[in-house]
Amino acid sequence: MVRRIFVSLFVVAFLTSCSSKAAEEQPTNRPKASSVELADAETTTTTPPPNKGPIAKRLGDLAGADCADTSFDNCAMTFTITKVTDCTGGYPGDAPPTGTTRKLVWVEIQTGPSYTLTDLPSYLVTRFAAINAAGVTGGDLNPSSRWECAPTQSSIGFGDENWLPNKKYAGAVEIYLPDDAVKITNGDGFWEWALQ
Repeated sequence: MVRRIFVSLFVVAFLTSCSSKAAEEQPTNRPKASSVELADAETTTTTPPPNKGPIAKRLGDLAGADCADTSFDNCAMTFTITKVTDCTGGYPGDAPPTGTTRKLVWVEIQTGPSYTLTDLPSYLVTRFAAINAAGVTGGDLNPSSRWECAPTQSSIGFGDENWLPNKKYAGAVEIYLPDDAVKITNGDGFWEWALQ
């Protein structure tokens, strides 16, 4: 009986020793955090992360996309909406939908050396939706066809521009702005521009 207890204790001790060595030798799948990784994760703040909500802007503020850091010095693209004005000329097409007014959104765009049309197509800047005072976002504000509300040399924003790296672009985008709009959004809702 003493022999059985001794053998049993020996087996338990051996198995415990093996299992603790195996646990020590097992690689863990948990990533190790470092201050460098955390710093990198916090630096890109000009392009909103998913589920964080849009970035609030005022007319004249600078916005950036695919920025390497928190400044606008190393962005694939920067842009601003400088103003929203009434149409400057006649319009040969139909009147805007009821409850809207034909307006021009004036934009300025600067592409950087890392800009690619594939990653940042022009429509991210030039396609708009509106938000009313209740916070309700409406549909696309851009007319479905080419327009002549802006002077021809100033028209921009058909969504099919072939922008190039290291270039500046500026012009007016025609929209049908709802009469109750207090903001417009672009960048698929990433940026909200207060109209007042």
